[in-house]
Amino acid sequence: MATPHASVSAQQDLGRQPQSTQWASESSTSHTTLAPDMKHEAHVDFSTKSELGSDGLPKLQDTDVEKGGAAVTNSPPPTVPMAPALAADDPESEYLCVSACIMNRAFAQSIAWVPAASTDPRTWAKGKKIYVNFVLCIWVLSLTYASTAYVASIRVIEARFRITQEVAILGVTLMVLGFAAGPLLFGPLSEVYGRRPVYVVTGLCYSAFSFGAAFADSTASLLAFRFFMGFFGSSSINNVPASIGDFTTPLERGPYTILYALSAFGGPSLGPLCSSYIEARIGWRWNFRVMAIFSTVMSILVALAPETHGPTILKAKIKREGNAPPALTFIQAINVYKVAIKRPLLYLFTEPIVTLVSLYLAILYGILYGFFNGFIVVWMETRHFSSTSYGLTYISLGCGFLFGCVMLATVGVKVYNKAAAKAEAEGVPTPAESRLVLAYFGAPAVPLALFLFAGTAPFPHIHWIVPCIAEFIFSAGMLMVFTAFIPYLFETYMATSASALAAGMASRATVGAVFPLFSVQAFHGLGITGASCLLGGVSVLLAPIPFIFRVYGPRIRAKSKYAVHVQ
Repeated sequence: MATPHASVSAQQDLGRQPQSTQWASESSTSHTTLAPDMKHEAHVDFSTKSELGSDGLPKLQDTDVEKGGAAVTNSPPPTVPMAPALAADDPESEYLCVSACIMNRAFAQSIAWVPAASTDPRTWAKGKKIYVNFVLCIWVLSLTYASTAYVASIRVIEARFRITQEVAILGVTLMVLGFAAGPLLFGPLSEVYGRRPVYVVTGLCYSAFSFGAAFADSTASLLAFRFFMGFFGSSSINNVPASIGDFTTPLERGPYTILYALSAFGGPSLGPLCSSYIEARIGWRWNFRVMAIFSTVMSILVALAPETHGPTILKAKIKREGNAPPALTFIQAINVYKVAIKRPLLYLFTEPIVTLVSLYLAILYGILYGFFNGFIVVWMETRHFSSTSYGLTYISLGCGFLFGCVMLATVGVKVYNKAAAKAEAEGVPTPAESRLVLAYFGAPAVPLALFLFAGTAPFPHIHWIVPCIAEFIFSAGMLMVFTAFIPYLFETYMATSASALAAGMASRATVGAVFPLFSVQAFHGLGITGASCLLGGVSVLLAPIPFIFRVYGPRIRAKSKYAVHVQ
């Protein structure tokens, strides 16, 4: 069967001569043109709105693809909204042309000679998706584990390098601060170059600095290595949610995010639990060597995993066919990178959704990492637990995170699927706010847990199980809030979601880095009850945010310059 070709021409004006990009021959019945004004949509003829799926993207029709073969239909694909709407003289238009436009499935399907199954990672076999998801999420676990495994060795490091406790705690602070800096670079770059190249480079550096920390012979080198571990390792914790969004549809995304949630939040509780035994039995150096070995093994597996970024896969396919567009000029490339790198900060300060979500998650993240040092005051100084018994208290945090994942797999998925079915029956995309249901439970659970902890933890006559229950409720509530807001950000910003996630990661990592610096002093100065009540009061003020989005979210997204608009 003959395979039709497609022609795509794009005129972009960045203060230079407009240029036209020809991707294939013009002897085709299927022709798509990107209009010079680069407004909301690629200017292709479209059919009815009912052809949109629950994710706001056009449904793949059985007649379009024959078992992985080339698409043979000559009918134009349905309209897919594009975001943001910008004029051609804005460098953002160029960025969209090389990234977001190609992500548009209608655009990809209009290039009819590209086999859909080979360019759309959402068509991967289920086994392949599960494997890629497992590798990426365990890579995240290696990072979050390392971020807190250091805590078990703080007292030994104080004695070994003859430093104060405040300086020793910097090993946690600087690594988490690296989480803040890295996403601002690696998130946008993954949208330009693809996920895998960024994963390969950052994974290599992350592993190298992990081994550097394991053999550091001075305070300065140890702290520097810890910072760069966080900086390069942050590529995983920030970009993996975007990768999961790349190869899953909204209806199947829930179960795949469960492992990510466990890795992102189970790692910090697993770190002190395991490292306290490692440090007690074979020494603090082996505690660091285990981190390095873990990170290296996972970085190798990630480097061998396939690319998940749809635009990058499509561009590679076009290049292999000999129809690649001309390379960007140096000035064009600089403009693209400037837009990509400034985008997270732009979102953070101009997008109300990103601002409020980032603020809320940052406070929760700060409380979590502040507790890792504060727990030493609670369990070892006040309740006189041994180092290994103290490590066991983190089991309650881990169980809470696990319970949150169970809620995601049951309540979260069920509610979203119901909303998606209703939206599909009405021929409209599923509203992003349907992802927020778990936050309605998690938001009030967090302050409840903190007040319960405040009233029970400092009193040895109250059984230790009660503050552990408070830890369980806190971690469960925190995970439910996170797993509601991360997909919400992804489905609000879609093609540029890595930048939105980077903005959130940078803000919460900054707060998470600062909290450990004063958490011990706060627990000493204000007392366990006072410090916990202060944090509980702050979380009460933030708890209404998911309910605000439930009511006003659609209107906020409609007014956004960067959110995906579905007409």
